[in-house]
Amino acid sequence: MKVAILSYEGVIKSSVEGPAEIFGNIGRLYEMMKGEPLKIIFDVDIIHAEHNILSKQRYNQKELKPLAEKDNYDLVIITAMQPQHLETVLTRETAVQNWIIKQYTSGATMASICVGSFLFAATGILNHKHATTHWFFQELFRSKFPLVHLQDGKIITSQGKIYTCGGAFSFTTFIMYLIEKYCGHEVAVLASKMYMINIHQQGQDSFTVFQYQHQHNDDIIAEAQSYIEKNFSKNISIESLASKSNMSVRQFIRRFETATSNRPLEYLQRVRVDAAKKMFESKNKTVNEVAYECAYEDASFFRKIFKRHTGLSPTEYKEKFGQNFLSVAVK
Repeated sequence: MKVAILSYEGVIKSSVEGPAEIFGNIGRLYEMMKGEPLKIIFDVDIIHAEHNILSKQRYNQKELKPLAEKDNYDLVIITAMQPQHLETVLTRETAVQNWIIKQYTSGATMASICVGSFLFAATGILNHKHATTHWFFQELFRSKFPLVHLQDGKIITSQGKIYTCGGAFSFTTFIMYLIEKYCGHEVAVLASKMYMINIHQQGQDSFTVFQYQHQHNDDIIAEAQSYIEKNFSKNISIESLASKSNMSVRQFIRRFETATSNRPLEYLQRVRVDAAKKMFESKNKTVNEVAYECAYEDASFFRKIFKRHTGLSPTEYKEKFGQNFLSVAVK
């Protein structure tokens, strides 16, 4: 099976080297563990554009190959770029985009990693299809590619021969997913154990940091946001917020949603959940104590809201990100 992994100036090297390492060595690992050859052999090429300054370098002692129209691949990995190079890559790498289109129309399966989804989307292939990207860049992606059905919080999306992966080092789970697709569950589990990579991970929600949505020009709504952020520990009603803004409730909700993309109640919940996350990360407080400090008298309701926004229960989140997680890891 022929696999192409894209490289270009500004690429995040780990998104090239990681997949190349796993796909390139899974056959040897399987034979070492099982005493028989893997039925599918991954023949990996790392592809670069002609002008790429990395073209004289090697990845895992493997020569990089230039883009070539004659080469057809079964699987193409569209790697991630460093965020500061995102705009430059989208503008400069037209040859790479055309090559991606050619591979897709020739029948290749396409798989993007993290913000590699931007390069993928620039080809137009993702229009009217599901995709995901790193949680931090979701709004930027949505503004650039409104025709793509972005799936917030997803680690992996799958639609036909198109796959996208959410973010950062979750590409390791993504490669396990692709190995399971091509080689079966047994091989994926073996690879997971050998590389110590989790398979079937949860979504990105537990990793997100709430981006307080102040990138708008509505001063009245900005004041309401500021009030929520400073007073989240108090009982706040939408009626009182609307009154402070000299609007009807209906008008206030509509205007708040236009400015922030969230309804006021959802924004309040997200601010409180963000505060709760920080308490779990930095303070040794019980779930009930945190719920109370975030103005939730009903701890069970707090648990429900918290899990809705993070994908984890408060206890699970505390165990995952609390101050004791390092001591637990080294026991």
